[in-house]
Amino acid sequence: MPDKILVVDDEPDTVNLAKRILERKGYQVITASKGEETLQKADSEMPDFIFLDVVMAGKSGLEVCRILKTQTKTNVIPVVMFTALGRDVDKKLSKESGADGHFTKPFTSESLVGEVKTQLEKLRPFKFSKALGLEHEVLKGKKILLEFDPSTRYERLVRDFVLESISHKEKAVILTKKGSAIQRALEGDQGVELLDLTPQTMLSPILQSHAGTPLSLVYDSLTDLSLSTDAQTAYKFARSALELLSDPRTSALFLLNPTAHEQRDVSSLKGLFSSHITYEMKGVTNVRIA
Repeated sequence: MPDKILVVDDEPDTVNLAKRILERKGYQVITASKGEETLQKADSEMPDFIFLDVVMAGKSGLEVCRILKTQTKTNVIPVVMFTALGRDVDKKLSKESGADGHFTKPFTSESLVGEVKTQLEKLRPFKFSKALGLEHEVLKGKKILLEFDPSTRYERLVRDFVLESISHKEKAVILTKKGSAIQRALEGDQGVELLDLTPQTMLSPILQSHAGTPLSLVYDSLTDLSLSTDAQTAYKFARSALELLSDPRTSALFLLNPTAHEQRDVSSLKGLFSSHITYEMKGVTNVRIA
């Protein structure tokens, strides 16, 4: 999954140039020209990075930035003000609005791409934990049930978990079906081990092959297992898996789509996990890490 960049400017030539440069480097680029449009796309598209023009019709870039940085769903997204205004006072205003940087136009290909890389690399080691309002150390060794709304871009949250783990020198192993949203999101990312998930998949040999190594594991998903077998089998598997994953060096994220099950089955599976995350259209709406 390429990182998604939102470029905001009311000058079409500037937007088109930035879009061409970034797309040539493999980024996915979406654009906006007004403040309200920026807020809507930030909420619906959940970009990984935003270049935000300061002077626009309607809401200014500084006002838009303040809104983005006060909303739970978007406050983790790096926002760099994208402007021809390069005075010290302009940089001060950008900082006061909550912006993560101040980038002046005109620009070169190298400076534009360099700014994106710098901001993404700076955030990667704590993007997932920051979205939860936690430090990464709190997540180490935890076995977490992630309840996700299938209509959301939940796979981006999972990718943030995986890439954050890798940046902390943890081995990342992903158990998922071929062609799944999770596979598409993580395929090609360096350091990610993708394994084909079937009802016959055994955790023991996987854990043995990584014995003694800090490990982050993603199991996608308990819902598929339950639907291909039955809820009782999924419950027994999860209980057994948690016992196998007792090593404090091993963190794990188990995915569950609660809308696909009877409430009693969801409650039964939830009862096995002391740590939970709920991801809905509003973003992360509930966090309990124990």
